[in-house]
This record gives sequence, C-alpha cells and structure tokens, in this order.
Amino acid sequence: MSTINFRNHRKLLVVDDREAITGGRNVENDYYDLSEHYNFLDRDLYVKGSIVKAMRASFDAFFEHEISERYQAPEIPSSRIELQKYERKVSDVKAFLAHNQHEAETRAKIEAIARPVLASKPLYSCPEMTFTSDAPGGSFWTRFKDPYSDNYRFLRKTIFDKVMTVDKGLILASPYLLNNRKSEHLMHVLLDKNIDMTLYSNSLSSTDATYVAAQLYTHVYDWQAKGMKVYLHAGEWLDEMTTISPSIQSARWGMHAKTQVYKRSGAGQNEIMVGTYNIDNRSNHYNAEMALFCRGNDLLVTEIEQSILSRANNGYQIVGKNQAVDSEGKAVNVYGAGDPDTTKMKFMWLPSWLFNFLL
Repeated sequence: MSTINFRNHRKLLVVDDREAITGGRNVENDYYDLSEHYNFLDRDLYVKGSIVKAMRASFDAFFEHEISERYQAPEIPSSRIELQKYERKVSDVKAFLAHNQHEAETRAKIEAIARPVLASKPLYSCPEMTFTSDAPGGSFWTRFKDPYSDNYRFLRKTIFDKVMTVDKGLILASPYLLNNRKSEHLMHVLLDKNIDMTLYSNSLSSTDATYVAAQLYTHVYDWQAKGMKVYLHAGEWLDEMTTISPSIQSARWGMHAKTQVYKRSGAGQNEIMVGTYNIDNRSNHYNAEMALFCRGNDLLVTEIEQSILSRANNGYQIVGKNQAVDSEGKAVNVYGAGDPDTTKMKFMWLPSWLFNFLL
C-alpha cells in the first residue's frame, strides 16, 4: 500500500533544451487563476542557459526509467456494446480537444492580462545556480534494503545543508508544514541560535488538505512562542493581478508556492530556492522533487523575499495561542476568513497524526 505514495511530484517545462520553467504549479485551472471555486497562489522560476540541459536530463531519467509506463493505443472492441462504449469515449476526447469560441475568448482575456505583466518582469543573471532533483526508482522496499536517502532523495539533503549555513534569516513559504524529527530538530537549532525565521503557509480556510491543518494548528503556536514569525493565508483573493472575471476573485484561494530564502552574512551569500518541495514527509520521503537554487544576486533575492512577505502581510499573523491579527493589527479568526469548519478539522486530528506518523 505504501508504494503507491512514491509519486513524481516534479513540475518541469523545457523548450528546445534552451529555456525551462519549474515551481509549484500543476496543469489545472486552479493553478492559473481560472476557477470560480478554488485557486492557488503559486510561484515559478524561468531560466535559460546551460542549466537547462541538466533539467532536461532529469526529465529523461524519469521518462526512460522502468517506473514510467508506456501506454499503447487501445484495441478496438469487437462486441457491439463494448464498441459503443469505446466510440463514446473517443467522441468525448475529441470534444475535449476541439477548439471552440469560449476557449478562444478565454485565451484572449488571459493574453491581455498576462502579456504586459510578463513583459514587465526583469531578467536576472545568477552567479551560482544549482539544480537538484531526486532520482527515480524509490519504493516501499528500497527504504529498507537500499541506502534510500543516499540513492534517491537528494533534494532534501541539499535543502537541509543550505539551511544549516544560514546565520541571519530564513524565510519559508510552503502550503504544508508537517515536520519530521530531522526538520523539527533543524528548526529548534535555528531558533536557539536566534536566527530570524519567517513561515508563510495555509490556514484552515485556505488549505486544500484539512488533515494538514489539523497538524499545523497543533504545533504552530509553539513555533510562534519560540520566536518564529508565522503568517497564514486567509483564504481570500489577493489583489496581485487582474482575473478574467469578478467571480474568480470571490472564489476560495490557497497558497501553493514552495519557496525558501537563505540569508547569510557576507556579500553575495544570500540565496533563494524555488521548486516543488513542501515541508512535509511526502516531500521528504515519498515524492520525487526538484528545485532551483540561485546564490549571489541580491536583487533577485530581494524580489523573491518581497513577494513572499507581501503575500504574508496580506494574510493573518499568529500572535499567540488561538490569536491572530490582520495587516491592520485587528484581531481575526486564527483559522482564516469566512466560516471554516473547525469541527471537521478536530475530528481529523487523530487520523492525520496517524497518517503523518506512518509516513
């Protein structure tokens, strides 16, 4: 049963081996500000240059590995009833792929909004860029018979190593916060050294996983009491960008960006990470993840930092046990905007603890 959790969580778009995009975004309306029910705030990093070849090689490693299935065209059934079912499925696929007027109008609206924003974004050079990816092939049994962490889970080690070199500040943006013993110990070490730590994550109102919120609210007040600045997304639209319709703005919104900022002493030592890694045991043990790191360009570091903090400051800050304030300092519901279902969350505490423990 555990083996089915070993999934490819990497997100990668490579064009002609010359330019690439990675980040937290999946391919679904929710990730492109297009849903009238629920949308994610995400973050991606666009790169070009020699680093792209390494990213493409990682794609090939997964694509060519035995864990990747090769799907073949289905055989056309011979029986009349099965043939009718087959033809209906083919018809549904053709209808889904066919261009229509609504799609054309939606594309035009997206282009009108996004193209000026894209054109306004500056490009940065990165003096020291690192790409790290986990390796394909992990399974339930490899955790026992192989040196699993050494052979398959490289990104977790890279992140932990970089966090340990921080001596000024650490900013974490993650949809989930489910610590294991190692990451919890690491946070204690940093807080004991008086490192300035900031966390931006989801509230109960904004999360897409209630069981995660059940664990978050069990521990988050302790982190805040120890000196960590904790901000939670309230679950509402942030006026960062125009949407294609007002109804999308009134949808529920969650944060989905997986970003870290490492602040160190010395010129050119600050660094950012943008990737697919969540702070949870799935990303630490099960998921195959990937990330880009850039060190040495303070302008890029500052832009990423300001982006995270802008979103965080528009959310709710934890200021005490069951206490939170908004950007104006007014007391608000610690569980987020609207009327979040705390009963369901509390009911899920035990199964969520077991789920996290079994990971």
